[in-house]
Amino acid sequence: MNAKKFLFGIFALIILAVPAYIIFKSEDVLAGGNKHILHTIGFDPVDKFRGHYLDLNYDDIVLCDEDLKKGDQAYVVLEKDSLGFSYFAFAESEKPDHSDYFICKLKYAQEKARLDLNNIKRYYINEDKVERAEDIVQDYTRNRPNDIWVEVSVLDGEIRMVDLFIEGTPILEFLDNTEE
Repeated sequence: MNAKKFLFGIFALIILAVPAYIIFKSEDVLAGGNKHILHTIGFDPVDKFRGHYLDLNYDDIVLCDEDLKKGDQAYVVLEKDSLGFSYFAFAESEKPDHSDYFICKLKYAQEKARLDLNNIKRYYINEDKVERAEDIVQDYTRNRPNDIWVEVSVLDGEIRMVDLFIEGTPILEFLDNTEE
């Protein structure tokens, strides 16, 4: 009987430790990572289990090492342009010497690679605000692309979305301040 209780205790600790590790890792990236600003394009699909979100797209085709192929994990280097916006510069097979990179699966790779950016593609939003948010994001994407961006945080090969910004204001705050 004691062996069963012991095994149950170990199993319970494992079940609690895995989500705790995932949460800690994400919070560590958000708090201590290098901040980057990326241009984005968005639209509004629905996830039946998680609700409404804005699906964000990026210029995700980059030059890559010749030895990379579809499905490989690559080190994606971020660089900044003259306006301070970051972009995906290159996909490498070897870990870079600096910290402005993240690990990403490649959708395809030849001379150029398409990045699988699933962990920064979705911005979840309240269903009461999603329709208006989508209209604003599409309007800014078409007419004022330099006034809409996503801030991400990068640390130790991990990338996390911090927030979606319209005219330098987080989108939820922007929606509250510009009620129709």
